[in-house]
Amino acid sequence: MLRYIGPFLRMNKLSLEQVESQLFHLSKESIKQLVFNSKCGIILDPKESNLKNIPNIDISTINLNSPLLCIYKKANPKLKSKNNKLYWDEDDFKKDINISSNGYMTLALLELADYYKKFKDIDKKKYALSNAYVELAKKQLEFYASNLRNLEGVFVDKKDCTDPLIGKLKIKDKNKGFKFWEQALLMNAFYKCSTYLEGEAKESYKNFSLDILNMFLEFKDEIYDISFEDRCNLCLNLNIFYTYSKIEDVKPLILDVFDLLYEEYSNSLSDDKIQYLCLMYLNSAFLFKHTNMFKFKRISNKINDILKNHYDKDLCMFIKATESKEIKFSCDEIVLYLISMIYQYHLEDDVDEKIITDVFKSQLIDSGIVLSWPDIPTLDDVEHYKDFSSKPENLLDDQYFKLPTIPTPEMSEFAPIFIKYVVYNKEKHTFKARKSSFDSRKNLNLFFLILYTLSKTP
Repeated sequence: MLRYIGPFLRMNKLSLEQVESQLFHLSKESIKQLVFNSKCGIILDPKESNLKNIPNIDISTINLNSPLLCIYKKANPKLKSKNNKLYWDEDDFKKDINISSNGYMTLALLELADYYKKFKDIDKKKYALSNAYVELAKKQLEFYASNLRNLEGVFVDKKDCTDPLIGKLKIKDKNKGFKFWEQALLMNAFYKCSTYLEGEAKESYKNFSLDILNMFLEFKDEIYDISFEDRCNLCLNLNIFYTYSKIEDVKPLILDVFDLLYEEYSNSLSDDKIQYLCLMYLNSAFLFKHTNMFKFKRISNKINDILKNHYDKDLCMFIKATESKEIKFSCDEIVLYLISMIYQYHLEDDVDEKIITDVFKSQLIDSGIVLSWPDIPTLDDVEHYKDFSSKPENLLDDQYFKLPTIPTPEMSEFAPIFIKYVVYNKEKHTFKARKSSFDSRKNLNLFFLILYTLSKTP
């Protein structure tokens, strides 16, 4: 297959549009890699699946032999090579099953189903991926409902204790309590999936989602006792639920949760807590979109101004106040900062595009917090063209998909995932990654939020 090698002189200046496209490409292809190729979880038995029977499905572009029903907590992202194919080391899997990772995995598949629906009458093989992703999401949700709930019926973290020699599925409780926001996450997944289904299945999935909503409405006083972080995530998922459902009954609940958040933020939250600031920003910006109440616009603008003040134009990155010579940056902070700035740029157009492109290149790419990047589409792939129209004048530059400075999985033999954090040395102006490990809790949420936010920008 031919690849576009670009013009003789390369223009390395990144545009905001290219950053958005690269983030989407990373999330889309990484989800495909994790779900269909990693085997890092409990695998759907092909005999119990209709995936291979979907019309026009192209098994040369997607591996349907081992799709995940659920994903494990941790793995080694260093890939092994055999017969010119890369695969994950199954001996290094930590077989805890976290609700957050799995809920976001399923929602990411459903967001991508929306994307592949766009290929109707353009590319029948890519359009077929929409049906495949919905079918797999449906199977995953069936698995969660049957295996990832406690005796009271709420979703809780579990552990896969299956003996590989016997093969009979054995999943044990971890004897931990449940989190309200994770119930909201699964409420979103069941509702979103129901919009793709028909007949009894549609009503069943929708009603299951509404049962969870009714739990929140009936026991809403319980949310007063949860942590600030859990409340941030609950508010975020309730905002997402309203985007999917447009059910007005959920609005008063979102407003109550946000009022609690903002009160606590105003009283005690440090302006150096980048992750929490970004979640507060996104929640207030989404609430403005959902209510048109200008107080939420004022709040989101105020928080975004604080985030912008962290940007250092000389270092081309955002910084955090510390007397230490080293600054620790988590993948959550970097990705949420980028998402927040991109959303604000489209909402208010008061963000300098250079902040976004600098942070993307310096803190996401050059820092090493992403271990590899999915390769650029080939020239015969309609995704390589603007508006999916395969005309020479519509050919997109490579920088819409990947920068040349970051290797592909094939080159580095590392999976295209985020590691937990990197450390910046203020004296040497260098980044260092302390440990390369895959944590599904720190990846699936970010891949989903990238897909969701980029598709919902104002």
